[in-house]
Amino acid sequence: MDFARRITPDAWRPRGIPGLEPAAWTALRSTGNTSVVAGPGAGKTEFLAQRAVYLLETGICPAPHRILAISFKTDAAANLAKRVQERCPPELASRFSSFTFDALTKSLVDRFANALPAVWRPTRPYDILFPDKEYLKDFQRGAIALAQPEWRHDISKLDLFRFEADVLGNSKLPLVAAKATNYQELLCNFWWKKVLRLSQPSSLTFSSLNRLAELLLRSSPHLLAALRSTYSFVFVDEFQDTTFAQYDFLKSAFMGSSASVTVVGDHKQRIMLWAGARSDAFEQFEADFGAQRVPLLFNFRSSPELVRVQHVVATALDAGSIPTQSQAAAELDKDVVQVWSSSHSQGEAEYLATWMATDMAARNKQPRDYALLVRQKAEVFERELQPTFAAAGLAIRNESKMVGKVSLQDLLVDDIAQVALALLRLGTRVKAPAAWQTAWSAVEFLAGVDTADASGARSAEAELEKFLVELRTLLDAKSPSEASAAAAVDKVYSFLDMERIVRSHTRYQRNDMAQLIRDGLSIHLAECAESTGTWTDCLDLYEGADQIPLLTVHKSKGLEYDTIAFIGLDDKSWWSYTPGNPEGLATFFVALSRAKQRAVFMFCSGRGSREKVSDLYQLLTDAGVVETVVC
Repeated sequence: MDFARRITPDAWRPRGIPGLEPAAWTALRSTGNTSVVAGPGAGKTEFLAQRAVYLLETGICPAPHRILAISFKTDAAANLAKRVQERCPPELASRFSSFTFDALTKSLVDRFANALPAVWRPTRPYDILFPDKEYLKDFQRGAIALAQPEWRHDISKLDLFRFEADVLGNSKLPLVAAKATNYQELLCNFWWKKVLRLSQPSSLTFSSLNRLAELLLRSSPHLLAALRSTYSFVFVDEFQDTTFAQYDFLKSAFMGSSASVTVVGDHKQRIMLWAGARSDAFEQFEADFGAQRVPLLFNFRSSPELVRVQHVVATALDAGSIPTQSQAAAELDKDVVQVWSSSHSQGEAEYLATWMATDMAARNKQPRDYALLVRQKAEVFERELQPTFAAAGLAIRNESKMVGKVSLQDLLVDDIAQVALALLRLGTRVKAPAAWQTAWSAVEFLAGVDTADASGARSAEAELEKFLVELRTLLDAKSPSEASAAAAVDKVYSFLDMERIVRSHTRYQRNDMAQLIRDGLSIHLAECAESTGTWTDCLDLYEGADQIPLLTVHKSKGLEYDTIAFIGLDDKSWWSYTPGNPEGLATFFVALSRAKQRAVFMFCSGRGSREKVSDLYQLLTDAGVVETVVC
């Protein structure tokens, strides 16, 4: 968009939505640092997308400057980028960069590791480390062997799985390594020695990469200047989940610069303290960056009755919580929030499956309008519920499970995995205009075809048509199986060209994520192929069509469903919970706030008691929720 076509700020209007609430307009037009506190259903992602379009279309963010958006989950980063692309001309949307914190910091380390002080420089290449119990035990033994006698007791009592969150994440790397003066410093020094030098190649966790990237900015003024000159506006989504290492990175990158930083989130949904999230992220940001706080008060997701009950829980988290205003129409006039009590898990499962099947039929809903939420161990509940739901004609799918080294949830939203799926859809000969658009846009992008290059576009389209003829021939000749699924994936990736994919997508550069996605796609497609007789059914199963999602509350963040059923609200599933615990209350609040029309909380005495979680039930009682014995 040239200067003559720019829209004046006063004339600009939201794209693709009717409008914004008054407070959102204030935050959207801000050119300073802003802290946007927005509860569930406030449309945080949509607000950020609209702000990006506003800044680009009005020229407030002029070329060649870019907007940097940082999210915590891969699907959230992809969703935000997609919304901007749908609402903005391509030449402007190309100046919007959407990353996760981990992808951004890893990319910087991968590209500029040579600028790190030699003592902190990893090998090229290095491995990504996911430390298990044995690795951490070995680390603890090594640290004890090196420690002064008076430190050994503290190290031996260390909660190993809290080390990265509580110790490493809170410790900035010095430019020059220093001798330890306490046991925490010794632990950090030994950790870095172990992951950088004793491991060949180096093995780095994402927390370690966050710390290295922050050091990189402090040790390389030229890189810092380049980052600041590139991004004049910065967004951080789900800011309540920011760790100490991530906040230090943000602070080193942009505090004191001319960049305008907007953070968005909800302290009532702070459920990542266990992973090292700061408990004071908003307050610290507002102090350090001189940011203005703007609360959003609309809830576009949940019905008025759900919002009323949510406020009871919100008040337990924050006595000063301001009531939000529901903007969603109610479809139910009673039993919007329920508590079901049962004496044994089989009866509970049978009642739930029958109830869901009946409700779907009565309200003309689809399986994916519902979700089964659990606090942890989704695979255990999957094994328990699957046979009973199947007997009722329903299928459930554990969307928290891993396929290879990526979660199913992350696989389903990955850009290239979606392109591969679109190509496979077109290979089944079924008319799929949305799949064609996805595939054609990707081919055009990967081929580097300019929108004005008619000849290049015709050539790319001919290449796509030729490939689809070959793919259809392959799929016609082979029924779904593990072997034919592998052949189909090989065919698709050969056409897309892994080198082109990595070269064209920043998030795949200098890491192995593109390969991990391909591996996960192959595994998941093969599993679906083994269970179906046609390619259309195979691809439907791949996407989870007609399946009720089962996932942990943590994995449900950012998602919404007509009806949620929270299974296992008992002391066994909530073994670490203590009455009034803020993170536990926040987890409960997140679960409740996923629902658009109805929420059901389920207690089974056969699984355990509910003494520890009695205050959660009391909150529901205080909100007027009635408990029903179902078996």
